[in-house]
Amino acid sequence: MKKIILLFSFLFILNSCMEQETLSLEGGEFPVGTWTDLQYNENGFSMARTNRLKENTYGFIFQNNGKLISRSNSGFCGTPPIVTQDYSGKWKVEGDVLKLEMDFWGGKIIQEWRISSASSRSVTVEITMNEYKYNS
Repeated sequence: MKKIILLFSFLFILNSCMEQETLSLEGGEFPVGTWTDLQYNENGFSMARTNRLKENTYGFIFQNNGKLISRSNSGFCGTPPIVTQDYSGKWKVEGDVLKLEMDFWGGKIIQEWRISSASSRSVTVEITMNEYKYNS
C-alpha cells in the first residue's frame, strides 16, 4: 500500500513539473498587445510585436478585456495604394486555439488560430478555420 501511495505521489510531482502548452496571457506574452509586420506563409502567417500600428499597415491590437482591433483593407480593392481601416472584434482562448471574430469591409470574419510559436517579440500562427459572413 505504501508503495502505491509513493508511486502516485511521485507521478503527481512529475506531472506538476511538466511544461504546459497553453497560452499565457500574462507578462506580455501573446496575444495581448499590438502586432504588425505580417509575413504570410502556406497555412498562416507570422507577425511582430510593436508599440503602435503605423498608418496604412495591417495588424492587430489585442486588448486584455477580450476585445481586438483588426486593421485591414478599407474596401474590396487590393490594388496599391492600399488604404486600411480599423475594425472592431473580439477574441478568446480555448485550450491551444485562439478564436477571433472581427468585422471587415464586407461583413464579419470568424477565424481560429493555432499558435505554432510565440515569444514576447514575435508569433507564428496557423489558421485552422476561416469563415466569412457577408452583409446582405
